[in-house]
Amino acid sequence: MPLPTARRRADAGIPEPRREAPMPIDRLTDDEIGILLTAAVHAPSMHNTQPWRFEVHGPVVDVLLDEERTLQFEDVSGRATHVGLGAAVFNIRVAAAMLGHETRIATHPDPARPEIKARVYLDRREAPVPDLSSLYGEVSQRHTYRGPLLDHPIHLTVRRELDEAACTEGTELHWLEPASVSGLEVLLRQTDAEDLYDEERRQERETWIGGDRSDEGIAERALGPQPVRQSFVRDLSAGFDSPNRSQAVYETAPAIVVLSTPDEDEDAWVRAGQAVQRVLLVATSYKLAASFLDQLLERPAPRSQVRGVIGGRWPQMVLRIGYPAQSNGHTGRRDWRDSFDRWF
Repeated sequence: MPLPTARRRADAGIPEPRREAPMPIDRLTDDEIGILLTAAVHAPSMHNTQPWRFEVHGPVVDVLLDEERTLQFEDVSGRATHVGLGAAVFNIRVAAAMLGHETRIATHPDPARPEIKARVYLDRREAPVPDLSSLYGEVSQRHTYRGPLLDHPIHLTVRRELDEAACTEGTELHWLEPASVSGLEVLLRQTDAEDLYDEERRQERETWIGGDRSDEGIAERALGPQPVRQSFVRDLSAGFDSPNRSQAVYETAPAIVVLSTPDEDEDAWVRAGQAVQRVLLVATSYKLAASFLDQLLERPAPRSQVRGVIGGRWPQMVLRIGYPAQSNGHTGRRDWRDSFDRWF
């Protein structure tokens, strides 16, 4: 039996061929910067505040927190803001993969500049990077869907792919059993009622929700129909007059998933953002739609209850996911140049 190739080389004194590591590049082209940051700003963020800024120096893209676009009362800890920044980071990775760049990520890379939450390093441009590059077409298609879902179950194979997407980014998806979903229904009613009587939160939400908005916040056309009865959907216009919105009966047993991390800090939040965006892009490729049940995580008490449901890991996002029953308006995005500071 012939020896394996590597063994024959060694016996003959022939050194193994060297595998070259990806080489760094000197700088990104203007076109590359536009592609990368156009993808970045398509990321979801709470109330579509788009709380990011970007700096480019050489082959590096920094993702910074924009303090003027944070939610002081609805996101006191900054958790949801960091999740949004992580989603923007993931979209940069996807666009870079499409362009042929391998990427490496560092969170909080500069102690002297804590506003830099993540740094994306791009290596030499070669062929499109498998796996990530296949998601590029979904970046502009993904959007938060707030309408009713069809009563079609999600195939087990698709669920496994979504699980793998979360696992690849160091997180875990928990598909809640019907009994757990029923328990969350009570919790949802309580948190929604608290929101209605929280004047500071309502005023902050009014800054970003409703009306005719073109490039930030959530316009009325993207709110979805008003639920006829209590449903597993966050009605962001609750407490405001919305005479032009239609009404609809929502599904009674949606698929509810919780994305969790083993740790609880800013790095974990950014990682969760990358994971949830990967999950959402894979879901979009299967024509699934999702919306967020953030109200379950915005206050310590209900978040603690959700944590108990999933076995003690840290819940970072609660998703309602399924096949959409109707169309839903997209939320607008600011031009990437409005969030861009250029460095060389």
